[in-house]
Amino acid sequence: MIIVDETTSKSLSNATILLTEKETTQMIGYLEELLSNKKQNEHYHLNNDNFSKEITIALYDKTKNVDIFSEKYKTLILTED
Repeated sequence: MIIVDETTSKSLSNATILLTEKETTQMIGYLEELLSNKKQNEHYHLNNDNFSKEITIALYDKTKNVDIFSEKYKTLILTED
């Protein structure tokens, strides 16, 4: 798992995410799509109603698809514990 603070581009050790029922349903749908499609560079953005907050989710595998990510994310993936 990699959690990134997009403002500082630094990896975080933990985060608390509180979702509404609507947002949870949308997140579940995105996660199911990620697992069923497994397309290269597939990712989803979950936003709150006024788009002031966003969670981006994607699948990664250190041995398979690191090259589809930007250099920032490649470094985080390859150095992740």
